[in-house]
Amino acid sequence: MQRRLFLPMGIGLAILILGMLLTNGAFLALAVPPILFSCFSAIQSMQLRLPVLNIERTVNRHRMIEGEEVKVTVDVSSTFGTTGRYFISVIDTLPGGAQLVDGENQFLGPFVQGQSAQFSYRVVLPRGKHVFKEFVVTGWSRWGLASRMESVAHESIVIAHPKTDPVGAITIRPRRTRAFAGPVKANQGGQGLDFFGCRSYVPGDDIRRVNWRAYARQDTLIVNEYELERLADVNVIVDARLQAHCRLGAETTFDHSLRAAGSLASHFLRVGNIVGLLVYGDLVHWVFPGVGKRQERKILDALATSYAADKEVFEDLRKVPTRLFPAQSQLVFISPLTDEDDVEVIALLIDQGYSILLVCPHATTWEAEQIGPTPSAQLATRMANLRRSLFLDSLVRTGTRIVNWDVSEPLALAIERDLGVSFFRRHV
Repeated sequence: MQRRLFLPMGIGLAILILGMLLTNGAFLALAVPPILFSCFSAIQSMQLRLPVLNIERTVNRHRMIEGEEVKVTVDVSSTFGTTGRYFISVIDTLPGGAQLVDGENQFLGPFVQGQSAQFSYRVVLPRGKHVFKEFVVTGWSRWGLASRMESVAHESIVIAHPKTDPVGAITIRPRRTRAFAGPVKANQGGQGLDFFGCRSYVPGDDIRRVNWRAYARQDTLIVNEYELERLADVNVIVDARLQAHCRLGAETTFDHSLRAAGSLASHFLRVGNIVGLLVYGDLVHWVFPGVGKRQERKILDALATSYAADKEVFEDLRKVPTRLFPAQSQLVFISPLTDEDDVEVIALLIDQGYSILLVCPHATTWEAEQIGPTPSAQLATRMANLRRSLFLDSLVRTGTRIVNWDVSEPLALAIERDLGVSFFRRHV
């Protein structure tokens, strides 16, 4: 609006000054129309009042998976102080990263008292927390000589979770479990499904557990014991240090790490364990352990808003706050392990009594394809693989269970290969 007023006024004044300097009446006459136009537009702008609009935005879902479409519907209704006809534009501002795939995120047309309009569109959202903040409303006068623009605040939040994939049944054996029944074998005799051992009969034992073959050999009552199955504490740790990850085109290995964290956390929650999350990078983002669908939603929300950073205070994995984790519990560590110090930290966690499942994402295949089948590329790939093998072999000797995951393949396939979980064969 200011440009519409000041530009012709400036042109008119410039012509007017030029005419006065040249004492030329033709220039003075040419200065009159733009000056009058600016004055008339200014008067109209002062009198122009935007209509009172009621704008409502409806989002078909507030939680989704990255890359999926969201339908947004906007209803516009008008209430005028006096009867009149206006020409207005309503633009729904899109959050960063949103890609419009269908429809238009704006309305443009005439409005009269009591009229209503609706427009809808579809957008694809990447992983993250996306906020639709406001509408930009612009109104024009009848002759289009004046306009007024205002912002109407209206907030809608959509959270795009990272993609998760189903994985096979992963066996974990933490040194300590909870006192409640669950899916993890506790290495203790009691009520269970798998045979654990035998012991002498004690009055009160279930007669159905008597081992009659042992009784026939030893002439004393022997009962079978089965391995207790208890709840376990599982904490997923995501390495969010920017220096530890490499870029893969538009994504990084950190994006794949978040998807792996979501997949593993969902798996351990669905089988009944107590699961927490720690994202270690820019800030120590901690999701307190819990169970059930609500906990799964909390973890996925946290993963959706996580990002890699390069703060110096978090450059070393030694600062991982292990006091947050119950003693002798199960830790699922997702990290590329960039150097020997990282390997040493994992070994120290083993020494402290934690059971470690390490998921080590890397992009060797993708990098080799980008470089091409040159001798130097093959040599670099071989060196990278050897270096990673040395790191992982040193951890295997400490008792760490490792999934060496090339992000170009599904996580479930890497788990099946390295942990012996036959997921694909069971789901054919």
